[in-house]
Parts: sequence; structure tokens; C-alpha cells
Amino acid sequence: MEAVEIEAWCKRKQLAYGHAVVLSDVDPDVTDAVLLSALSQVKVFGKSEIVDRCLDVASKTQLVLIKTSTDLRNQTAPDVVGLPGEAGPWPAHVLTAPAENDEFQSKLMSFLNAEGKTLTDVGGLLQPSPLDVNTALIHAISSLVDKCNTTSVDSQSYRKLRMFSGVKPTPNGEEEYDAWAEQTTHLLDEWQCSDNIKKQRIVESLKGPAADIVRFLRVQQPTATSYDYMQVLETAFGTTESASDLLVKFRHTYQNVGEKLSTYLLRLDKLLHCIFRKGGVALSDMNRLRMEQVVRGALQQDMIALRLRMTHKLREPPSFSELLKEVREEEDMLQSRNDSKNPVMSQSVTPVSKSAPEQEVDPEVAKLKKELSVMKAEMLSLKAATIASHPDTQISQPEVPTKPPYKRNATPQRSGYQEDKPGIFCYRCGEDGHFKRECEGEENLLKVNKRLIKLTKKSGNYRGVQ
Repeated sequence: MEAVEIEAWCKRKQLAYGHAVVLSDVDPDVTDAVLLSALSQVKVFGKSEIVDRCLDVASKTQLVLIKTSTDLRNQTAPDVVGLPGEAGPWPAHVLTAPAENDEFQSKLMSFLNAEGKTLTDVGGLLQPSPLDVNTALIHAISSLVDKCNTTSVDSQSYRKLRMFSGVKPTPNGEEEYDAWAEQTTHLLDEWQCSDNIKKQRIVESLKGPAADIVRFLRVQQPTATSYDYMQVLETAFGTTESASDLLVKFRHTYQNVGEKLSTYLLRLDKLLHCIFRKGGVALSDMNRLRMEQVVRGALQQDMIALRLRMTHKLREPPSFSELLKEVREEEDMLQSRNDSKNPVMSQSVTPVSKSAPEQEVDPEVAKLKKELSVMKAEMLSLKAATIASHPDTQISQPEVPTKPPYKRNATPQRSGYQEDKPGIFCYRCGEDGHFKRECEGEENLLKVNKRLIKLTKKSGNYRGVQ
């Protein structure tokens, strides 16, 4: 490494030339402890410190930049540094600042002598004029202006607290005590103003019995602080349960059936903050207690709670906002997954409804088929009513064909068969004396429809066998 490069290295590390030493040919395996041990044996260096290392590409070794506690410009430094028989030796390069200042001073003195002046005369010219403003005074004024601007911005951005009176039931436009106290306690820590302004803002949000209690406190204790105001309001309107009772209640708060885990988490956190205001739990333990109760009190079949039970011991307890965000994201993911199943089910039914229009038929034939199906349904209902009202006929009906002996031996004719059983005709061709399964003729739905209509009008209110 050239001297120019070493000087640039010192400038990058903001190291003075008089306190810089560069060791070359250092093996990369040599540790800082070995180097410091070798440097400590050179008393000229004083207390040494390793600033940086870089690789010498040519020799495949390292260059080490050392910072010494002594100024080496007027000292005699050794050429090599090392531990005899153990490590080294490594060449030591000491850099000294160029003597430009000495040359400038000699030139300046020769010039002043030629002009008949001294350094005192030059010092008078370099003194600031009386019109120059003190820099410290400028900084003080600037800091004061910044403080004033900060106070004014805080006053302008202030929004009044919500009203609280302590009346039961809570009137419209007012807050319950727990919600009001939670908000006020948080803002008391955030407001960057005096305690008198904090007390004024608390009084502005009170009316009725709550304002009377604070007014009584101011009379009895004129030096009361804003936190004293909150303490007396907590005594008057807060829960009468102690911190230990609230902690037991917190331990026995469980998730209801049908309740989301995020809603259960909000209920737990509200109760946990009540315990915190009572001094029953430290701020550093709130995340741990919240997670333990969520794992213990959530429903066994809740999928999100099941995952929390499996992973809560593998990491630090998250904060309330982190846990609520994680739970809500998983709830939305499960909800979207359930919603995506409904369109799939509806799409599977859609082709069935679309297949009907593909079969193009004659409108007249479709109308007749529809009327035929209605007639069949009416016939079945009439038959069922007959069997229900006359159970004996169900037994005698199979014996009807065997009663007239002369018909069994007679020549089978469809006309005679029609006279015995007027309701029997073919549902395919409309002719009498045979069934549809025995028909060999052409289909005539118009005739079948007319026969069914005529049969329905003729039977009227059919009451079975009389």
C-alpha cells in the first residue's frame, strides 16, 4: 500500500497522522489479541487500539491500522513489531503530517518583518467586530422559541375529554366510568403540559356528582395533583373489588359458545386494564397473563386457539395489538375460505338447470305432458284416499275379475272389458282395454289427455266403492 493510500485510509477513519501506525504482512489468522500483545511491548506506542484491517492483494496478507495514545511525530518508532518466537515480526509504518504549517509560519513571519508588523497586529485584525451577535445568545433564543411553539401546538391540537357525571344509568352523550378512566389515564401520560393544565382538562370533562367530588377534594387539599383527582374518582365510581378479586375474576373469564376469539380477547383486555389500574399487575406481566388466559379460557374446538396453544411457548408473549391483529387475520382467512365453498356448490347445480332447454320439443307436446303428469298425480291421490276410507275394498279388489265366471270363458273383447272397468285405457294411444306396457300403436297424447279430463269430470267427488 502506497503512502497516499495509507493517508486516505487514515482520513476515512478520522485518525490523526501522528497517532497512526500501519502493520504490513500480517497473516489473516493472527487474532487481535496477539497483535495487541505485541504492540503492548512497544512502550513508544503507549496504549494501542486496532482500528481497521484490509487485504493486500499483492502479498495476500493483511494491513492493520493501529491507533496509539502517544504522538509519534517526535518519537522514534521501531521498524518491526512482533512476539519473538511466537508471531511476527511485522513491518511498522509510521505516518507523520507534512510540515506545511512550519513553512507557512516562516513565510508569514518574513512577510510581517518586511512590512514592519507583528503577530499582535494581525490578531487585532482577526478579532470579531462589536456588531457581531453572541452565538450562545442566539441558541438560547432559538430554544425558547421552539418551546413556545411546542406549547402552542399542543394547545391547538387538544380535544376535550368526553363527559362523565357518574349518574346511573349513563345519560346519552356520556361515557361509563371504566371507558372514561381508561382514556383519561392514557392521555395524562401523553400530554406534554403542566399539571395545572391537566387538572383543568379533567375538570372540564366532569359534571354532576363527579364534579362535586373533585371540588370537595380541591377545598380539602389545594395542592392535589391530577393523579389525586383520578384516585378520588376511582374510589367513588370505580369497582369496589380489590385487585386480587379482579384477578380471580380474570382467571375465570371464558369464551362463550359462538363468540369470536377477537371479541373474547377484547373482554379480557378490558378486565386486565382494570386490574392494572388497581395495581394488581405490573405492566411487564400483562402480555404474559393475557396469553395464558387466552390459552386456558378459549373454546377447545376453536381452531385459532388450538394453534395458539401449540405455539405460545415457542416465542415471547405478544402485545395486545399484535395478538389482536394476528387473531383477526386468521378469522378473516377462515371466513373467506368458508365463503369460497358456497359458489362451488352452486356452480355444480347450474349445469343441471341448463340441460333442460337443450332438449327442444314441440310446445304442444310439452303442454300435454305437463297436463298428463298432473292427472296422474290426481289419480294416485284419489286411489290413496279410497284405500284409506275403505280398507275392506283393498282385499276384495283382487277378487273382482274372478266373480263373473261367464266372462272368464267368454271371448276377450276390449269393449266388454271397458264396460267392467271403465277407468282402464292406454296412456299411450288412448284406446280402451289394454295398458301402456302392452300398447303397440302410435302415441296420441292429445286423446289420452281428453280421456283423462272426461274421466275426472265424470267421477266427481269419488268416494270409492258404494
